[in-house]
Amino acid sequence: MNTISAPKRICIDDVPNEILADIFRWVSISSANSLSTQNGLHASEVLSQVCSLWRKLAHGSPKLWTELILKVNADTNSLNRRESLTHWFSRSRAVDIVLTLDPLRVGMQLQSVISTVYDHSNLWRRFRLSLPWAGIMSFFLIGTLCTPQLEELVVECAHSNSPAGLYPRHLAVKEGSERTVITDCGRLRKVCVALLPSFPLELLCNLLPWSGLTEVIVQKPGAHPTLIHHVFMHCKSLVRLKIWTAYWRLLDISMEPSDALRLEHLESFEVEADLRALVHILRSVQLPALKSLTLSGIANHDEELYPVQPSLAVALMELGDHAHFNLVELKTYGLLDFCKTSGLQLEDLLRFLAGNHGLTSLALKCQRREDAHGLLNSLSTGFLDEGNGRSAMLPKLTTIDVDGDWKE
Repeated sequence: MNTISAPKRICIDDVPNEILADIFRWVSISSANSLSTQNGLHASEVLSQVCSLWRKLAHGSPKLWTELILKVNADTNSLNRRESLTHWFSRSRAVDIVLTLDPLRVGMQLQSVISTVYDHSNLWRRFRLSLPWAGIMSFFLIGTLCTPQLEELVVECAHSNSPAGLYPRHLAVKEGSERTVITDCGRLRKVCVALLPSFPLELLCNLLPWSGLTEVIVQKPGAHPTLIHHVFMHCKSLVRLKIWTAYWRLLDISMEPSDALRLEHLESFEVEADLRALVHILRSVQLPALKSLTLSGIANHDEELYPVQPSLAVALMELGDHAHFNLVELKTYGLLDFCKTSGLQLEDLLRFLAGNHGLTSLALKCQRREDAHGLLNSLSTGFLDEGNGRSAMLPKLTTIDVDGDWKE
């Protein structure tokens, strides 16, 4: 009579180190790789306390110490956290860091924790700093940071939905203050900033070598409008640019057409701005390699009192005339209100589309239902190029998305 023997149990100590290390890595990822600044421990720290074998394996596996989510506030035990951070960095070869500060509550006793992170900038691979606007200056007054492995830098204001009126009109920099300068950053390709329109431009311009960047994002609440000009002047390797910008009239900022504002390699351009900023940017820059364009309008009640010249339609046509790009994707939001002279009219949009026969994707948000119907009818039946009278149907167009908050 045949009997089935019970499966042999395998002790965890018999599992090969390579497999055990993979298990540790999976556990670390599932725990969000967070080094707690409260009383808890990160999974990698817990695993290393099980036994001497696991401790040796965990401490010798740099992949377990590659993502650090650090929240610093008044409850942080500075002595314990500084020691944990020092050990963490000693076990890692490159770290992705999310550092959230609460400067309104952080005192001098926690400066050592923050300094420990900055002292190991040579291990940063991706660094994301989030803090309230009241303490935004803290990162920019550190001194020199050597970052040979840095690939991505994000500096953002927490709680960025606050009304612009709550922001300080000027952020003063004390004379003689040590400025932050990021050096030895040959791998840095992506920078994202979400600061204040009143933020001192010189701190950003001298922060890092902008010329090697391939992606720049300026998020809400934005940055000083002249930073946009700086990006076009100095970031000549950009492939993707996404910007949020406003308050140009209040800050008396303008931009004029110039060959110096030419980005030869830019393929994706996303702009969310009020009308004045949109017009100045579109009519001034040259983007010969552009494939994807997204334009979003920011409501500004001053537009009726201070009309913008030239019109948005003229600026959009000038953008195309300057570079003769081959656009593949176009998206517009908050700009198509055919009852308003300040927005894009149906004929203006169709004229622009007629010059971009390579379009494959079109997403438009109209303000009124009848505008959407008229637009869809024109696109489906074909429309005429006023220049030569020939059909300007978009032969490659495969995706059309017309939507909106209908105003009856």
